[in-house]
Order: sequence, then C-alpha cells, then structure tokens
Amino acid sequence: MNQAEQEQILTIVKNLEEQKQCIPFLSDLQKHPVFGPIFTWIDKAKEDEINQIIDTYIRERVAGLSKTKWGQLFQRFFETQEELFWAFRDINENPDEDFDLFQKLGKQVEQQMFTLEGILTEKMVGQEKGLDKVVSSFYNIIYSFFPRMGQVE
Repeated sequence: MNQAEQEQILTIVKNLEEQKQCIPFLSDLQKHPVFGPIFTWIDKAKEDEINQIIDTYIRERVAGLSKTKWGQLFQRFFETQEELFWAFRDINENPDEDFDLFQKLGKQVEQQMFTLEGILTEKMVGQEKGLDKVVSSFYNIIYSFFPRMGQVE
C-alpha cells in the first residue's frame, strides 16, 4: 500500500470517528455505504495493513490525551493495562463472537474505569461545578475506543 493510500485510509478513519464519536474497526469501513466496496474486496495482507493503520491511529490518539486530567488517567490505563486494552478493543468489533469473553474483559475494563473515575472525582472535589462535565468527557473517551462498552452487563 503506497503512502497516498495510507493517508486516504487515515482520513477516512478520522472522518468516521468524528461522525460516529468512536474509532472505527475494519468491519465498520467494510460496511460504510460509500467506501464499503473498496474495503470489502481486499486481501488478507491489505486487511492487516489497514488494521495496523487503525492501531497506529489509536496509539496516537491515546498519546494526545495528555492535555486533560481525564486524558492522563486514560493514558495511564492504556500504559499499565495495554494487553487488556487491545483484547477488549478487539472483541468490541464483534462481541457476539465470544460473548462470555466480551463480558469478562468488559468487567475488567469497567473496574479499571471506575477506579480512574474515583481518582478523577477525588481530584475535582473542590471544583464541583465542572465535575459532571469532566466525568462525561472521560466516558466519551472510553466509548470512543470501546464503542460497545454499554453492552457489558
């Protein structure tokens, strides 16, 4: 895949994230009404390249979160629980494939997020006025990486 194709895919990923408020999976690209046919008929090697572009984009997005308290906390989760992050991100693409594993990993991620939310709330106690907005922003970030987090029971 040449540089122009990679940049075009990255642009599509960014635009879809903007529209849907979550980072798309390859399957989302394949289901897209306009771009779907392009992504549906690719071979395994190109699929791997596209998944690598998405993974690199995710790493860059996480690295760019350091400007806010909630972003720093999510970065901490990513750095200390990277294996859990990627496992849950992968199963978010199709949670029905292994529903029990999705639930198990989801509970682990959920527990980590509750811990981080507690830290965030503790830091914001003196600023009650903005607490709801900050916590809401924190969960928006979580759902942007794990769009099916709400399906964890």
